Amino acid sequence: MTITADQGPYIAFGQAPTNDSNPEQATSLFWGGIGILDPRSFYTYEPGQALGNLTAGWLGVNRITTIDAVPITKSATIIAAANQTVGGTPMTLASATADGVLVGASITRADTGVAVTGLLKLDPAVATATANVTSGSNVLTVTAVGAGGTHGYNKLCIGQTLTDTTTAANIPTGTTITGYGTGGGLTGTYIMSAAATATATGDTVTAIAKGFPLTVPMGPVGTIQMFNPYDMVARALIITASNASAATTIFTVDGFDVYGYPMVEQITVTPGTALTTTGLKAFKYILSVTPNVTEATYTFSVGTTDVIGLPMRSDFFAIGGDADVSMSFNNAAITATTGYVQAVLTAPTATTGDTRGTYLLQTLSNGTLRLIVTQSPLIANINNGATGLYGNTPYANF
Repeated sequence: MTITADQGPYIAFGQAPTNDSNPEQATSLFWGGIGILDPRSFYTYEPGQALGNLTAGWLGVNRITTIDAVPITKSATIIAAANQTVGGTPMTLASATADGVLVGASITRADTGVAVTGLLKLDPAVATATANVTSGSNVLTVTAVGAGGTHGYNKLCIGQTLTDTTTAANIPTGTTITGYGTGGGLTGTYIMSAAATATATGDTVTAIAKGFPLTVPMGPVGTIQMFNPYDMVARALIITASNASAATTIFTVDGFDVYGYPMVEQITVTPGTALTTTGLKAFKYILSVTPNVTEATYTFSVGTTDVIGLPMRSDFFAIGGDADVSMSFNNAAITATTGYVQAVLTAPTATTGDTRGTYLLQTLSNGTLRLIVTQSPLIANINNGATGLYGNTPYANF
């Protein structure tokens, strides 16, 4: 069978208005659960689409887990170490993958469908595990998953790229997790895209989410895909001047959000007033950071903050309940609005805030503390299509 698709809406009633009885009246059950379809053209269902075409959404309809991850420790230099700047020339960005940044990431632009390569991906979902695999087999058996110290809460998920850090040759380069066996994020078996080239017993294996979109395919074909809360950490940036005498500079950041939509932010650093300036928009991918003036004496660096972007639009903060957004950090419910900034609903520009909203962690990220965000879209927002669910399309001019 193929996908059954209709415009709906559907109503399942247990008892007819007349007096006839329904001996099977009961709760409706759906295999695989239900979710909210993303109405944006890149992700939504198109009638008559080919088998395997991406059709994505969120699992659940309220209290949707949109982030379940461990943010890595923020770093003021993780995107660009101290650079002297040349006006109109992009800064030299990080050249090596490290905790909190993946170098050489690739995406498909959600607005144009064009591939973009050479990006920095912030906070990719990472896990480390102790695992066994037999030569010629594509079944990886995970016997233990590492504790805190990375992100994604150290869970394995479909789409992560595997590396045997004990003996690299045991697992072919580029091998990914393509399915769950008995493992559902922790110990158990996982299906790999390629067979092991040698037997490994008790090896340390690293799994990192390099792919795009940030989804988990469901079923053998993978047409239906659920957004992955393990990989949804996006951050506002910070730019730091090395000296108060450095030139006032406007930095233009070109990048993409968690969904692959382009985003531009201009961050003005006035060193004589403050050495650091924090941006307002939450980036998942960085393409370039370009200053508007030359500074040949002092330096600037670019890094991450603990301002975390919300994956769905949030209009207000709710403590508990099923309204809008609720959060917990380090297993404790967040019970104050401090640090919360609602979605900016005005027309976006290069200097306006995030179109879905952000939250500044009140306890510093350290690579071990777990952040969980649950969101319940408002009725009015659900009735307002893509803008209601995801806010205005971010500002971009590239």
